[in-house]
Amino acid sequence: MKRRELFGIGGALAALALAAPARAQLLIGDKVDPGLRTLMQADPLALLPIIIEMQYPLPPFLAGANVRRALEALGLLQLYGVPVAPLPLIDAAAGFATATAINAISLVPTVAFIHHDRTVGPRQSAAPPPPTAPDQVSGIYPKVVRANKAWQDGIAGSGVTVAVLDSGVAQDLDFTGASNRILASVNFADERRTDDPGGHGTHIAGIIAGNGGRSDGEFGGVAPQANIVDVRVLGNAGSGRISSVIRGIEWAIANRAAYNIRVINLSLSAGAPLSYRADPLSAAVQIAWRRGLVVVTAAGNGGPQRNTVESPGVDPYAVTVGATDDRGTLGRGDDLLAWFSAWGGSGSSAKPDLVAPGRRLVSVRVPGSTLDTLYPDRIVTAQNGAAYFRLTGTSMAAGVVSGGAALLLQRRPSLSPDQVKALLVTTTQSYGSESGQVLPDPSADGSGLLDAYAAQRASTFARANSGLRPADAFARAMYPVLYGSPLRWKNPFLGGILWNIL
Repeated sequence: MKRRELFGIGGALAALALAAPARAQLLIGDKVDPGLRTLMQADPLALLPIIIEMQYPLPPFLAGANVRRALEALGLLQLYGVPVAPLPLIDAAAGFATATAINAISLVPTVAFIHHDRTVGPRQSAAPPPPTAPDQVSGIYPKVVRANKAWQDGIAGSGVTVAVLDSGVAQDLDFTGASNRILASVNFADERRTDDPGGHGTHIAGIIAGNGGRSDGEFGGVAPQANIVDVRVLGNAGSGRISSVIRGIEWAIANRAAYNIRVINLSLSAGAPLSYRADPLSAAVQIAWRRGLVVVTAAGNGGPQRNTVESPGVDPYAVTVGATDDRGTLGRGDDLLAWFSAWGGSGSSAKPDLVAPGRRLVSVRVPGSTLDTLYPDRIVTAQNGAAYFRLTGTSMAAGVVSGGAALLLQRRPSLSPDQVKALLVTTTQSYGSESGQVLPDPSADGSGLLDAYAAQRASTFARANSGLRPADAFARAMYPVLYGSPLRWKNPFLGGILWNIL
């Protein structure tokens, strides 16, 4: 990026700051998430989980400006509440505080916004499933998305690392057989009693990169030679906080070069009561995107109603994935858009971006995990007697697309996240011509069904995400980096962001 272009962007951000009302004069409620305000009124004495986001620092900027802002926020929590962790990625800190304390913190002039640190995790669909044959499972999803065609060309994700932000990844032979492809394991959740007490993260990692070794190749993932980093952000009960996910994203950004992390998989969601522009998780996703990481996220399981996509799937930059039901067959004509697959606009673009198989997908099992204990009927036995596990959801579909992204990045390692997204969404395949299904809306399945082979064979290098407005916290966090003068436009579309509407 050229220095003169940085000056133009910085001027735009400075103009945004000057156009905003004086923060110190805002009413208390203006700085507090409306959902959090409701909780404060319901129980004024309760310790509520919050994220304090700070205003951008003023020039001249010293090294570590974001860290200092995060520590300021942590200091406010030490003074008024219970501190948990700084979040320098978005100039913020997480902790707990009562209603009185939150009101006091909101009066501090350098505080930009106080978010509700909402619960995140995989969510069950509330809609009843359609009738299904008891033995209908999908172990053929790599073939449905034509990943097996890429394998024949020697493309199986080798050298590409996917960060799985989830409940953990167990040391299963499908990852550790000939060599251990779980390159690192970190924990931002509660005490880790086992590698994956929930079982969800290992299942997702198997969809992405399991090599099927224990089943003699019967049940394997989309990119069976890709590497995994286990970034645990969900606790023993299978849920976490937005702040834990942000910390996980921050770690992935900091360690992307050490492990060649190119993709972040977020098979989790939280409610999205506000626009993505006010969502701290969306801001973290966008910063990761700008640092060269493709972020793949589940649309959520709240379908088939409109506007049910949750955070971070609402973020227009991320690759948001809905789910299909491949009905256990290789033919795509009988496939259906899954009844639970969420869809709906994010304020700037339709979501999801595309779909992938997500019904009864077979992947790696974690014996004794929460899911394994709750659903013993979902154990699937391979022909050689090895035990696997089937799960359903857009979480699984997101894993399929993360595997597809790994294939694409092995073949073309120089691709930017925008180029990866463009190739994934413009090379999809049609499905359902024989199913008789009528979609609730033409945009409910995005551009169609993932075609991993076509994506890595395509000759075009288009860009996605052009002309989007970034999240507010993204703009604040990047302000010290991009600040400059004079206020003039050298490239108003730099990086695909429409800076002149900020």
